[in-house]
Amino acid sequence: MANIPPSGTLKMFEIASKLEAEGKKVYHFEVGQPDFPTPPNIIKSGIDALNDGFTKYVSSRGVPALLDAIEGFYGRRGISIDGRKNLIVTPGAKMALFQGFLSAIDIGDDVLVLSPAWPTYRVMIRTAGAKPVDVPTSVVYELDEEALKSAATKTVSALVINSPNNPTGGVLQESQMRLIYDLAVDHDFAIFSDEIYEALVYDGLSQTSMLEVDPSMEQSIVISGFSKTYSMTGWRLGFAVGNEEVIENMVRIQQNTTSCAPSFAQMAGVEALCGDQSSIKSMVDSYSQRRDKMVAGFRDMPEVTCEIPLGAFYCFPDFSKYGLSSNTLAELLLIKTGVTTAPGKVFGDMWDGHLRFSYASSLSVIEEGLAKVKEFLETLD
Repeated sequence: MANIPPSGTLKMFEIASKLEAEGKKVYHFEVGQPDFPTPPNIIKSGIDALNDGFTKYVSSRGVPALLDAIEGFYGRRGISIDGRKNLIVTPGAKMALFQGFLSAIDIGDDVLVLSPAWPTYRVMIRTAGAKPVDVPTSVVYELDEEALKSAATKTVSALVINSPNNPTGGVLQESQMRLIYDLAVDHDFAIFSDEIYEALVYDGLSQTSMLEVDPSMEQSIVISGFSKTYSMTGWRLGFAVGNEEVIENMVRIQQNTTSCAPSFAQMAGVEALCGDQSSIKSMVDSYSQRRDKMVAGFRDMPEVTCEIPLGAFYCFPDFSKYGLSSNTLAELLLIKTGVTTAPGKVFGDMWDGHLRFSYASSLSVIEEGLAKVKEFLETLD
């Protein structure tokens, strides 16, 4: 259990929730949860499945209709996979990642993690008996080619990438992903590509999937799901795409742990992929406006720098000039102003001067919350 600390992001959420229960006004910028409702057609599909008695165990691999829908989703993008061989549906993308780590890395291995990175990667890697090794990127998640090459030693069995990135909102370009793939081939390590935010990109960008770079899936395991794109966080529905061997290993793990993803949620997933997609554009347009509002707000604060995120729904401003650790600053903000954020240190030791803010909140909440942050910072001068 020493390898499984409390979640650095959910810890702040729990503290904030306690303050709310005591009647304090709290501005939630700490959790990566869309504030949009699940689209009504998806909800209806889930309810219909429940009413139709679709409440029993199903295949550990996933219901055929959803496997076909995911295969079709990639097919429409020109990516060819076999839904019955290259896919597993899991109770959330987290479980897909955990099963993937257990399937592809051994006790004692080193696993590279492009940093800054979602802290749960490191916890899962340690729980699997391996050692996470941070490889620094820039503050906008641009690859440091020399740092990555230097880290790719004989003890490395895997690399974790996350684009669009949590916490920076940075997006790896196709050329960078091809460089990663070439390095993986040369050094024979697996690539875990967490693509959960792939639909949430701005300014006319599109996210390259590792499946486009490695169509044979010999080196790559792609993780994705429904939580962010379709605002289905509580439905717990994710999936992994990989070669037949690694997916078969993951199926065996699922058979002996969770059995299957929720049956009725899988039918809602079919509707999500095959039904009306207009909600995605609406969300992206709204997030883009919120992003611009948040970045402008940070850039109006003394001694704060903030890059423009190209994807996901996070800003990662730098408060290091105030000389406080991110844990201290996050706690002070929460206690003094009610603004709750995620400390930068949980995303990697070198990011202790940063805080992560989610802009999955309304424009009015963003404006009011950032005004509180600015007022507080002025007291530190």
